[in-house]
Amino acid sequence: MDRSNLPGGEGWAWARWGGALAAAAILCAPAVASAQASNFYLDRLRIGGAPDDGIGVWRPEMGKKTRFFGQLGLGFSLNPLRIDNYVDDLNKEEAIEEQGGGAPVSSQLITYLGLGVEILDRVALQASFPMAVHQSGNRTDFPELQLEDRTNLDAFAPMDLRLDARAIVFRTEDRVFKLAITGAVFLPATGNELSFGGDTKTSGSFGLAAEYDFKKLFVVLNTGVALRPEAELNELHVGSELTYGAAAYAPILDDRLRVGAELFGSFGLLSATAGELDASPLEWLIAGKMFLTESKSLYAGLGAGSRIGGGYAPDFRSVGVFGGSFSISDVEARSPDFNYVIEKEKDADNDGYPDVIDICPQDPEDGKEPKSSDGCPHMPDRDGDGIPDVVDKCPDNPEDMDGIDDRDGCPEEDADEDGIPDAADKCPKEPGENLGDAEKVGCPQFVRRISGSAEIQIMKQIEFEFDRWVILPKSFPILDEVVRLLRVNPEIKLLGIEGHTDDRGGVEYNDKLAQNRAASVRLYLINKGISGSRLTSQGFGSRRPLETNDTPEGRARNRRVEFHIKTQTIEGR
Repeated sequence: MDRSNLPGGEGWAWARWGGALAAAAILCAPAVASAQASNFYLDRLRIGGAPDDGIGVWRPEMGKKTRFFGQLGLGFSLNPLRIDNYVDDLNKEEAIEEQGGGAPVSSQLITYLGLGVEILDRVALQASFPMAVHQSGNRTDFPELQLEDRTNLDAFAPMDLRLDARAIVFRTEDRVFKLAITGAVFLPATGNELSFGGDTKTSGSFGLAAEYDFKKLFVVLNTGVALRPEAELNELHVGSELTYGAAAYAPILDDRLRVGAELFGSFGLLSATAGELDASPLEWLIAGKMFLTESKSLYAGLGAGSRIGGGYAPDFRSVGVFGGSFSISDVEARSPDFNYVIEKEKDADNDGYPDVIDICPQDPEDGKEPKSSDGCPHMPDRDGDGIPDVVDKCPDNPEDMDGIDDRDGCPEEDADEDGIPDAADKCPKEPGENLGDAEKVGCPQFVRRISGSAEIQIMKQIEFEFDRWVILPKSFPILDEVVRLLRVNPEIKLLGIEGHTDDRGGVEYNDKLAQNRAASVRLYLINKGISGSRLTSQGFGSRRPLETNDTPEGRARNRRVEFHIKTQTIEGR
């Protein structure tokens, strides 16, 4: 039937053409949509963010105090996704290059922002938000080569937000070996899934982190399973995978600087990715981290490396980080606002000398010699030895001014009460005996109190049972001399006992051993009659060596107990 002669025939013809155009639009729709096809999260670096972490390897190490931390990183990747990753046929690869094609992602400049908290030296929580601030690449759609998948690469692309948690499940007492469980969740709502910034669905991972400390080198191992949605770019398939990492770091400059090497990668767990080289990226990094403050609250790090093998990983990668931390105990409440008034200088005793310079602010100056302008009245001195009766222990017997306790106001015959008169005693304030040496008459055998020094020197080391804090009997005479010294020197108000070890064993273990040994010495002195209020004890472990720990002699010298005078008054008072 010739519909052109029917009423409305011309309209019918236009309707036919409109239908054809609509059909063509429907047929073309998938091709247009493919230009906006989702891809996958490309960056293979799961950057660590805690102060003790490496760059791409996570350590089961945390601060002993609860602390908050933050880190900003900047990374550059060259050719993180290449033509040979999504095309296996060399002829197709050459054809793409002949048509001006290149790597789908030829460069990425990514910032890594991380914030977190470590709780009670056991648990850590962290949020990380990477962002591609600039990236470049090439098209992947070549219909004549049956390559229909496309990308829509934006120069700027936010990436999936990552939430991490880890918990230490085992740790030896000396902290030489540590084991932690790890877990992460990637939230696709933040990432640009059209520009290799995110996966299409929520993904996650779980795994283990282990470390062994060899003192001069510590080794870290990471392993886990990442559950990812499946995605493909032509012949490249990605999905759930097994991840792994290994690193070794050498602490130097008293652990202010750490240098080492890292290795991290993954391989597919799906039937389409298992054994597939393109889906098995592997990278290495040479990395270092420098702590910028003594408390290690600020640090900077740098790493550089490249891929190993043909997996989708950069030909070259460099990363720089800067971060810091603070513990709750570091934060002190600020004083509230206050008002103040500058007052007229006070003079409580009205002697004309303001209290700020008046030695006796409550007793008016009497103008008498020998000190007529110190703000104090003349003080009686019955024996005329120059020591006022109020502080003179012997107000009726003048001080002999022999250089021994000359400020107590009493003459001395035998100040240290060792039976040897001061006139013949070479150590008049250190109880000793006459052992036949004319130069050491009256001096102790094992201890020395050097004038002007706050340390009581021990001439022979105090020894303990191996790896314990039980004092050996042969060291009792040394401690007995310390007891006698404290008894005849009451002006020593507070004596600090310090324990030290060599560097064998972990830091925490050495600290505990040193503390217990110092406490054991303190208890011995208390049991011998010295008041506990005059004694403190503290362990410093291996942190204050006297000599190198590389020789048996040096280690023996570093295992010691020291005595330091913390507080003392004027001799004889």
